[in-house]
Amino acid sequence: MSWFDTVPQFVLAAALLFLPGLAVGAAARLRGFRIFALAPGLSVSVVAVAAIVAPFAGIRWSLLPVLGVTTILAGLAFAASAVVARKSPVVQAHDGGNPRWVLVSILLAVAVAAFLVSRRLVEAIGHPESFSQTFDNVFHLNAIRYILDTGSGSSLTLNEMTGAASYPAAWHDLVSLLASVGGGGIPVSVNVINIVVAAVVWPLGCMYLGRTIWGNRPAIVLSAGVLSAGFGAFPISLLDFGVLYPNFLAVALLPLVLGVSLEVLGLSAVPVHSRIIEALVLLAVLPGVALAHPSAAMAWIALLAPPVVFVYARFLVRTWTSARGRTGWAATAALVALGVIAVVVVRILWDLVRPPAEAAFWPPVESSGQAIGEVIASSAIGRPVAWAVMALTLVGIFVVVRSGRQLWWLGTYAVAAFLFVVVSSFPADDFRTYWTGIWYNDPPRLAALLPLVTIPLATRGAVCAWELLLQGVTRGARSVQRKRTAERGKALVKGARVPQATYMVVAGLIAVLALGALTQRGSVRQAQDSMAGSYRLSADSPLISSDELELIDRLPEEVPEDAVMVGNPWNGSSLAYALADRKLIQLHILSAVPDGTGALLNGPAPSKDDPAVCPAVRKLNIDYILDFGHREVHGRDSGYKGLDSLIAAGMATLEDSEGDAKLYKLRLCGN
Repeated sequence: MSWFDTVPQFVLAAALLFLPGLAVGAAARLRGFRIFALAPGLSVSVVAVAAIVAPFAGIRWSLLPVLGVTTILAGLAFAASAVVARKSPVVQAHDGGNPRWVLVSILLAVAVAAFLVSRRLVEAIGHPESFSQTFDNVFHLNAIRYILDTGSGSSLTLNEMTGAASYPAAWHDLVSLLASVGGGGIPVSVNVINIVVAAVVWPLGCMYLGRTIWGNRPAIVLSAGVLSAGFGAFPISLLDFGVLYPNFLAVALLPLVLGVSLEVLGLSAVPVHSRIIEALVLLAVLPGVALAHPSAAMAWIALLAPPVVFVYARFLVRTWTSARGRTGWAATAALVALGVIAVVVVRILWDLVRPPAEAAFWPPVESSGQAIGEVIASSAIGRPVAWAVMALTLVGIFVVVRSGRQLWWLGTYAVAAFLFVVVSSFPADDFRTYWTGIWYNDPPRLAALLPLVTIPLATRGAVCAWELLLQGVTRGARSVQRKRTAERGKALVKGARVPQATYMVVAGLIAVLALGALTQRGSVRQAQDSMAGSYRLSADSPLISSDELELIDRLPEEVPEDAVMVGNPWNGSSLAYALADRKLIQLHILSAVPDGTGALLNGPAPSKDDPAVCPAVRKLNIDYILDFGHREVHGRDSGYKGLDSLIAAGMATLEDSEGDAKLYKLRLCGN
């Protein structure tokens, strides 16, 4: 399959990510750029909630529950907007930007960002059918097949596949819908969804956040869009490390969630038609973020803390200074009590919404000085310095400090920097776990948040550079016009509008191309190369080799649909479920071992009619061994010697092989 053949899947993926949200947004009377930027956040919430609701309604997972939840949410949004409109007319206020040029800048920014990001990802992935040869991908790909098989994509039950309970399933729900509707294989659907999220959803969110903080000028939208493609830490890194697909989707949604949050707080530089509606929109997008990955919801709380404290302190001071009589003091006391309650709630969430301590085992990777330098240089983790981004970020910080405006965003930047420095360089003790255990004490997960807080500052720096360039172009245009006027002996044409406008457009295009070129070097290139290594299929790929994949491709012809295989999940054999729709007793590396099957995996070999083994063999319908040897994804040997014992004892006969990959038929318990 070529990338050209996947065009229908890309169209369907865009429809899944935008149409439900556009329907809800239109019902809420959102307009213009806002409705398109917020649509993916609303869509993910619709899809994730629909997947939870569908089993309770007795409906298999499909587009039907998505359509139902979309209709209900759109109805509620329409009713809320109608109530708001009756109380105060809903008017989309003029934000000071030229509508025509703002529209052109939005389209150009989306096109440039989509091209830059998708080009990197397509080159890194290689072929549409390629898949990440990494540890977590065994779970993610098999979870999609599990949803298709069981007809349930509920976050409450997805992890039953491994013998556990809940797991955030928003990303898996999206991919499973695309796989079922689009008809492509699971790896193709994974890659298509990821590219659309990285190349369209993420840039739109960054543009939305940038214009929320700085205003709706074309230079702001263009700069934020182009800069969204200029970081190695995100989106590329989370499509390489892990792989952390759910976390990737959640972080991609964070910019738009933060943008809406700033609007609700009254900190937006672009007037909104109704803060009540924006608050309802925020409530509608938060479930999608939380059901993509709860750690992103906690990141939202952490990053929003500085602007919230700023607004709260300002309001508290105003209430205190204007307090008169018993009513005024009561209002002040109530406001203080509200602040205390908020702190307590956040503290409780901070303690509860985190993985088990034993899962947060990642160690620090560098010194504090290195970590601080990487924050400033946008080079986390160990990537080359992003010189252009660093320069623009420093200029942006200088402009913010000098102007005294939007200082609260520097607080947000400091929060993300603090978390990254702690997780990357602090000793592995209780202090580090308290602050970063939510993210598994995992540096790459927190490194992925740094572009989110850096892009607005770099955008402000880029706009400052653009303003200086514009002044030079204006002076140059006037000089040229005066020279032409003098040569022709005509009166000076005041303003020289036509040539000046032409020069400005040309200068703008040059600036966009230059920014795009300068931000695509070093860090981004290295991130692409790293990702490419984990998606390459070869004779010694860490998870599935080329020989093993050829054998997997033949399994549907050789293994009955109801038969179950046994294998070592660490060597990639469990991916036969996702890639060939043939089950194994363990569908993830960390899956629980079914009762009664331990002897098959760990030995010694049982007798052919062993009463301690045969009931489980018959109950699970275990008929085959899928033997991919002892070369495992992390380069170690986890045992599973029982499979070797079965083969050596003559209790399994070879059915097919490709190189060292072998399929055996079990001769056990009457088979």
